[in-house]
Amino acid sequence: MVDHKPPTTDKPTVEYSLNLKGDLIIGQEFPLTIKVTKQDPIVDFAYITIDAVSSNLTILNPEKTKFGQSIHIPLSSGNDQKTSAETTILFRVSQSTKYDEDITFTLSSNITNYQSVTYKRKAKDIDPTSLKLIVDNTYLQSPYPDSIHVATTTDATTKVHGIITDNTNKSPLSDIPIFITSTQPGQLKIFSYSNDSAGSSTIPINLFNGREGLTIKTLQNGEIDFYVHAQVSLSGKVQLLASIVGIFTQGYAHPIYAIYGGPPSDDTHSTWAPGISGYDPIGSLTSDDGETDFLVTIYPYSNPLPGDTVFFLVATGKGQPQYSGQNRTINNPKTELGIPNFYVPYQIFTYGVESQFSYVIVRTTGDSITSVSLPLTYMGGTPYSPGDSVSRTYQRCIVYTSLGISQGKVIDNDGIVNLDAIINYPGNKNDGLFIQILGTKNPSVDKDQVPIGTQVTLTSYINSSNVNGKKPYSGTIKEYSDGIYGVINIRKKDLYDVEPYDRRLGTIQLTYEFTSNGKKSYSKIWSAEIGTVPANNPNNGN
Repeated sequence: MVDHKPPTTDKPTVEYSLNLKGDLIIGQEFPLTIKVTKQDPIVDFAYITIDAVSSNLTILNPEKTKFGQSIHIPLSSGNDQKTSAETTILFRVSQSTKYDEDITFTLSSNITNYQSVTYKRKAKDIDPTSLKLIVDNTYLQSPYPDSIHVATTTDATTKVHGIITDNTNKSPLSDIPIFITSTQPGQLKIFSYSNDSAGSSTIPINLFNGREGLTIKTLQNGEIDFYVHAQVSLSGKVQLLASIVGIFTQGYAHPIYAIYGGPPSDDTHSTWAPGISGYDPIGSLTSDDGETDFLVTIYPYSNPLPGDTVFFLVATGKGQPQYSGQNRTINNPKTELGIPNFYVPYQIFTYGVESQFSYVIVRTTGDSITSVSLPLTYMGGTPYSPGDSVSRTYQRCIVYTSLGISQGKVIDNDGIVNLDAIINYPGNKNDGLFIQILGTKNPSVDKDQVPIGTQVTLTSYINSSNVNGKKPYSGTIKEYSDGIYGVINIRKKDLYDVEPYDRRLGTIQLTYEFTSNGKKSYSKIWSAEIGTVPANNPNNGN
C-alpha cells in the first residue's frame, strides 16, 4: 500500500513594512520589506511578483527579473529550515508625479497559498519644516553596569517625535517612511532605538543608499515617534536628522547627549581632574562672601575643538557620579583651557557630605573623555535657591498639609511649615506635605498650566541651621474626578527636625519644571519659613 500525503494547506504568514494605503512623497525613494513564514519549507527559488505598476513608480532593485509585464524579486531564506524568507523592494516615485495622483502596484508570489495584495497610495509633497523633530530630554544619564546604580528609564531615555505634514494643504501624511540618520558617521551606534520607552521593541540600524539609519513610518495622523536610549557605560552625542530619501529635504533635531561618569574604557579617553580656584589644600569647600558660583579650570586635553561640551558630575558619599545639570560649551580651546574660566554653582553639592567632583567632555565628533575626580566636602556659605536666570511663567504649586489635597489645609505662599503640618495623624496613613501642580487639556488657552500627561520635576530648597540642600521629586499631570493636576508627596523624613537659625526660622522654596514639545518651562517659586523641631529637642527654642 502506498502512503499518500494530503495536499498541503499551509497558508503563509506575510508581513509588510508598509500598509497597503497611505501617502508617498513625490520624488521619494523608499524600501518595502516583505517577510514570509510557513510551517513547511518554502519552495526553492521563491520570489515576489510585482504587477500593475503605475507609470509614476520605478523599481530600483538590481536583482529584478522582468517577465512580460511582471517583475520578479527573489526571496532570501531566513533560516536553515527554509520556513522563512524575506526581501526588500526599492521604489522611486517619479518627480513628474502630480499632487494627489494614485501610486499603485500588486504583489503576489510563487509560494503556494500566497494571497496577492494591491497597494494604492497618494502622491504628496512635504512641508520641510515638519521634519524638524522634537527631543523631549536632551541629556541622558547612561546606566551603570552595577545594577544598584542603574539609571531610571526617564533618566536614560528620551522620546523623539513630530507631526509630518504636506506642503500644499498642511495635512498630516499617513504611513510615510522617514529615514532617520545622524549628522556624523558613527554617532548612531552610541545609542539604541525603540518603538517604546522600555526599549523592548527595538528599531534596527540599517544601510540605505550607503548611509546608516532607521526607517520609521508615520502614523495615520502624521505623527512620528520613537525612543532613544543611552547605553550602559557609554558617553557620547548624536544629532539626528530626518529626511525623505531621494529629495533634498531634511530636518535637524537638537543633539542628544549620553553622560556616563564611570571609569573610561582606556587611558586615551581620560584626562586631568578639574581645578577649583582657591581650593587648596584638598578638603572642605566653602563659598566666600556668599558667592553663588565657583571657578573651574579645565586643563588642556588631546585634540580639543570648538563645540566640545563639558558636563560636570558629582558623586555623593559612596554613590556613582551623576550629571549635575550643569554643562558648558568650549568655544575657543586656546583661550578657555588651562585657566579658571567656567563658573559652576555651589549648590550642585550636598552640604556636609564628602563628594567627588569630575566631568565628561563629549566631543563634537560624538565620542568622549572622562576626567579624574576631585574629592571635596561642601560646607556651605551660600543658600540653596532656585535659579534666577530663567523665565518663570507657570503657576506656583499649591502646598497642603499631611492630610492631603482632599482634607488638608493649604499652606500659603510666605506661610510657615511647622511640625503639625507634616506629622502623621490617627486615621491618616500619610505624612509630610502634598504638592499640587495644576494641569490642563487645553494648554493654548490655559497658558500657565501644565499639559495633561506631562512629567514634572519638583525641587525643594531648604536652608536652616542644620538642614541645607535641594532635592528633586517627580510626578505626572493626570485627570482626577475633581480636576487635572499632579500630586507629589514630600515625606516627613525630608522635612523633619529642621532647626531655626539664632533669631529666625529656616526657609523652604518649591518650584517645578517640565519639558513639552522640546521646550523646558519653569514655575513661579513657592516660599515659606520652616521649623519642624520636636518638643523634646533642646534646640526647639522653648
